[in-house]
Amino acid sequence: MTVEKKKEKAFVIDASAIFNGILSHNLHGKKYLPQCVTYEIEGMHRGEALLEEIAVKKDVIVTIPDKTAFTEVNHQANETGDIAELSECDMSVVAVAFELQSKNNLVEIITDDYDIQNLANYMGIPYKGIYWKGITQIHVYSWVCTGCGFKSKKQMNSCFECGSTMKKKVQRKKKRS
Repeated sequence: MTVEKKKEKAFVIDASAIFNGILSHNLHGKKYLPQCVTYEIEGMHRGEALLEEIAVKKDVIVTIPDKTAFTEVNHQANETGDIAELSECDMSVVAVAFELQSKNNLVEIITDDYDIQNLANYMGIPYKGIYWKGITQIHVYSWVCTGCGFKSKKQMNSCFECGSTMKKKVQRKKKRS
């Protein structure tokens, strides 16, 4: 008879959640903070408070995502078109969550960033906002030429077919549950 190990919840915290008031002691489970987020929150009142909390309690793990996980997140962001809106740090937040989830952890990203929520939702990674309601649909973006109608998944300012301006279009999909 094998005893199944109970999964502990893991939270990946984004800077937007910190700006909007999340405190790590309100999250019950393991807490992960991508290293780049520590740079984003330095010098901000709530950010400094969290960094102090991390130093004293040592209950938040500051981490860098695995290269393979980051590459997969980058690929998925290209698929949705979110790559144009996400910073490298935003993708690191999703990559840390993806990496933890792929190791069979129960993961939740804590973020008010709609672009992170959109990509996480597309990838099947749970998330929760702090201050804002959150997304209601998955958006997949494409760029369409205003002249000839050429479509591209990659952000382009001008069409390489005819040189006209490219316009960002949103394809809405139902939100994953």
